[in-house]
Amino acid sequence: MNNSKAVIVVKNPDALRVAASSARISTQQGTALEIFSNSRGDEKDLKLIGKVLSSGHKSVIEHQTFSVAFDNVSVLVEQFVIEARLNSYTVKSRRYVDFATAGYVVPEGLNEAQKKVYADAMAARFADYEKLMALGVPKEDARFVLPYCLRSNFFMTLNARSLINLICAMLNGRGKGFKEVEALGAQLKAQFDEVYPGVIDKELARMPGYTPVALPDVIEGPQAGVSGASLLSSTANARTLLEAVMGFSGRFEPDMGLMMTQKNMRALLLDARPRELELLYYVFGIQHISLACLTHFVRHRVDSPIVPPVLAALAGGSYVLPETVETNKEANALYQAAFVAQAEAARRAFALGVKAEDMSYFALSGHQVDILLGMNARELLHFMKLRTCNRAQWEIRGVAGEMLLLLQQEMPGLFGLYGPSCRFGPCPEGRMSCGRQRERI
Repeated sequence: MNNSKAVIVVKNPDALRVAASSARISTQQGTALEIFSNSRGDEKDLKLIGKVLSSGHKSVIEHQTFSVAFDNVSVLVEQFVIEARLNSYTVKSRRYVDFATAGYVVPEGLNEAQKKVYADAMAARFADYEKLMALGVPKEDARFVLPYCLRSNFFMTLNARSLINLICAMLNGRGKGFKEVEALGAQLKAQFDEVYPGVIDKELARMPGYTPVALPDVIEGPQAGVSGASLLSSTANARTLLEAVMGFSGRFEPDMGLMMTQKNMRALLLDARPRELELLYYVFGIQHISLACLTHFVRHRVDSPIVPPVLAALAGGSYVLPETVETNKEANALYQAAFVAQAEAARRAFALGVKAEDMSYFALSGHQVDILLGMNARELLHFMKLRTCNRAQWEIRGVAGEMLLLLQQEMPGLFGLYGPSCRFGPCPEGRMSCGRQRERI
């Protein structure tokens, strides 16, 4: 059932000339265009780039970009890759697309007894998914019973330096224990070597060895968990700092000695480049979010999430319980039984000696984890515009709302103005708008 692929579908051949030109520009006479015209994208350029990279100046290779198609990989791979947040991703949505026939990945090396436990459990969860939808549960909530071996498809675009880091993590870092991740890393390395031979080998040689994941002592009994947020850390004297920063930037006029006036705050939040906000930083503890919801957090590139292994979600046992399920007696019984059955299957697999990494595939999308999350106030502005919108997925909208309330208690003069995009201009959702335009700031 496995046909996972990672294929570089776009690689700009002229980027080699740009990378070589960037390697020359700091030490040679001539303009940027003159130096570029003398770069040929040949063996000489490759040798130069290798020399510059070996001396630690890796920014030169960032001018080379790649687009990668991940085809029929597991959701576990999707989660692993998306945590590399400097890259750009577009993923097939499990909120809108029916995944009943998507299929699933089977980890390599299972014996016959292990395969049977695995296959029976995964087939049952896909059947539960279809039954829930037949009972009127929307796809975005039925998906919580889908396992992390579910096949996913997505595109990723990134520069060569980021791709090198990702491939190294897949081959010799935290991805090495997952045979699927390691195999995809090998596929990408072979393709990358065609463009920059030998570069990744040198990086791999510098990496420390892989540390295996420990099996949990016990897989807890399933229970519904309630998500929440707590503010763990905030910038000291944030108002005083923002006053000083707004004054220093020279972009705002004080009113009776104050910078944080209604006029100035409106101008700051509507500005296309509110750099002043970046000096305010906040750390949150996010409790009991589903693995499906986790993706929404890690896709924000400027935040800093600390995420436990997927295995922790399975071992903890708690799961999200959507209102559409809870209020439907038949669906509720089926849904909760699915988590109980999956835990029992995981325990049987555990007893049969399935590897810790492979146990991760038993996690369901509705299993919950706790994370830590750091963001500056500018990224929080972007985050709240998207995630407090009525069109946002209900789970992350609820957590974002709790985070915003905590921030408003901390600094109402700033965060009291935060909210969905419609507070700052026309609704970007177009015909999919909820129709309830917020009062603008």
